[in-house]
Amino acid sequence: MPESYARIRFNLNPEDWHGETAELLWAEPIGPQGSRVFRLMNSPYHAHAVSYLDIVRAEEAADGMGLDYAGTIEASGHSTIWLLVPSDSAVFARHWSSLHSRGCTYEGVVFDSKQTLYSVDVPPEANFAEIVSILDEGHRRGAWLFQIPHAGHAPQPNPTPSGNA
Repeated sequence: MPESYARIRFNLNPEDWHGETAELLWAEPIGPQGSRVFRLMNSPYHAHAVSYLDIVRAEEAADGMGLDYAGTIEASGHSTIWLLVPSDSAVFARHWSSLHSRGCTYEGVVFDSKQTLYSVDVPPEANFAEIVSILDEGHRRGAWLFQIPHAGHAPQPNPTPSGNA
């Protein structure tokens, strides 16, 4: 990452499944110098309620250890999905290609010797209902477990009823 980027700490509940106390995300300063306004430059693995390219503010950490997340200023419209994939998955690539063809990208980290954790970015232009359908199908086929920690997509409009009730 460029030298001008900062790391913003997101405090986590260590009693959650991951056991982590914090996660650091890369962020690009975008406000006037010293304003503490940033654009997130990667997707979280554990932090909820934020996604890639969200505009956030940060404050000096009380413990003197850098910057802490202090709130979201503007959502980017991106969504974040977490996939937990068995390392020996024979079906992951086939199901991933359906997400990739709809603009999704991911970052991955080996979670333990038997699983890889992927943080998936879903761009705003993707049809979120279609993405969820693909996620459900991948889950049914044993490609992954998934969680949606942040849905930044605008809600889909309800279909207009037709005919008489």
